[in-house]
Amino acid sequence: MSLDMSGHIDDTFVSTGATRFSYSTDGYVNGRYVAGTESASPHTIDLQPASMKQIDALQNGGERITDARNVYVNDGDTYTITQADEWTFNGVDGRFKCIHIDNRSQFDNPRNYCKLVVSRIDGSV
Repeated sequence: MSLDMSGHIDDTFVSTGATRFSYSTDGYVNGRYVAGTESASPHTIDLQPASMKQIDALQNGGERITDARNVYVNDGDTYTITQADEWTFNGVDGRFKCIHIDNRSQFDNPRNYCKLVVSRIDGSV
């Protein structure tokens, strides 16, 4: 059972649908080059704005941060989520990249926890 905050707090927690895009790497299979592929998987998430403290800490890394948000993943194969994944959220324009991930999911752990801090990718609106 994963974290599901819907109906517990207030309107700050917005449960919505999301799509995770993950990419396989290029490589050779039986001596033939095979290009990497993109796969999409649906998730239900809670979406919140990032705090100013989080944004300040992220900007110290030297990367431009735009529209930073906290994402709590409620369902799906959370153990396969990586920092290299990109995300889209229902009702939010643009595509987002993962800046920070706290993924405590296990195959046999009934209490999965997966929190992401994401930032909008420039030019994706």
